[in-house]
Amino acid sequence: MPLSLNNSISALNALGTRQAVTANNLANSESQEFKKSTTLLEEGKTGAVSAKVQQVNTPGVMINQPDGSLEELSNVDLGKELADMIPTQRGYEANLKALQTSGEMEDSVIDLIG
Repeated sequence: MPLSLNNSISALNALGTRQAVTANNLANSESQEFKKSTTLLEEGKTGAVSAKVQQVNTPGVMINQPDGSLEELSNVDLGKELADMIPTQRGYEANLKALQTSGEMEDSVIDLIG
């Protein structure tokens, strides 16, 4: 398989991981003491993309309880999480288009040869 196809496929996998982490953050945004995670995308030597997931240990919002104790909420910022989904979606679409175009080029070459 050509290197460009491997790179696009690895990017799709990494972006899928990134989207899954964001979805998990959104699903748990109302959970007490939940710590969000973030995904770092890294390029390898051959151009392949990998995803590295890290937990973000910043404190959540503290609220006073009726009994006088403090309760920590999650550290998820819904606006940031939703905004971060847009470039992930666009990257996914771009890599899918690259795979589609590669397939179309291969079909054209086969038609010219055959």
